[in-house]
Amino acid sequence: MSKKFNGVFILTDMDGTLLDGNASISPKDGAAIDYFIENGGLFSVATGRARGSVEGFLPGLHTSAPSIVDNGAWVTDLRSGETLRQAAMGEEARDLAEDIMDRFPMVGVEVCREGIQYVINHNMYTERHHKNVGLELRRRTMGELTGPWIKINLLEDHEVLSDAMEYIIRRYKDKFFAQFSLPHMYEITQKGFSKGDSALWLRDHLGVLPENFYAVGDGTNDLELLEAAGENSYAPANAKAVILEKARHLLPDNNSGAIAALIAQLDAKYE
Repeated sequence: MSKKFNGVFILTDMDGTLLDGNASISPKDGAAIDYFIENGGLFSVATGRARGSVEGFLPGLHTSAPSIVDNGAWVTDLRSGETLRQAAMGEEARDLAEDIMDRFPMVGVEVCREGIQYVINHNMYTERHHKNVGLELRRRTMGELTGPWIKINLLEDHEVLSDAMEYIIRRYKDKFFAQFSLPHMYEITQKGFSKGDSALWLRDHLGVLPENFYAVGDGTNDLELLEAAGENSYAPANAKAVILEKARHLLPDNNSGAIAALIAQLDAKYE
């Protein structure tokens, strides 16, 4: 039996968008998501968080499609644990990490592998980051992290990271995709694995028509995600200025049921 949201796909950022100021999914948004899924909708998240951090929101985080974690580096089904798409950073990623630790020893360096985040150069920002996302802080040496990396996080004061960014652009031009997700956090993935790249891949993998794909985000690392959705790009009212300029539609802020408001609009659109 056909349901009203069959073939309709919502992909949303988590922090500052789906999650409220208490880092929770509000009952209002939760009920709206359940209604959307029950009526055939495809719903999932696209986040910079490692999968281990996202799993901390289960079982309260309800999805009906694979999700994007590690800022685009990994497409994974939170329900089954299946991997659908994953970046594999080569030896140049190790060279970059070692280079940054030599030239900018104050910069914290985190490495993401298979849902787990490791720290190979510790500072106050890596400590804070792990507390904020609810992950155990695992310190390792580079030699202990065998196998492919999927993402590198650099953490320090913005001015220091800006210098590191300029160095990376000069030294490793066109080899990686990198961007600030926060003023004190610079994320690096394999080229072709931004949130937007993985969103388009997942949309096509699911067989969703472009006009039925909706994306929501609030931060600078959501720019490519919103660009992928085009006319169906949405931002909560609390979004960064650059995101408010990019998004085609405005929703209430993340403390006022942003996702529920989007689903209410779609409820009126799809009969």
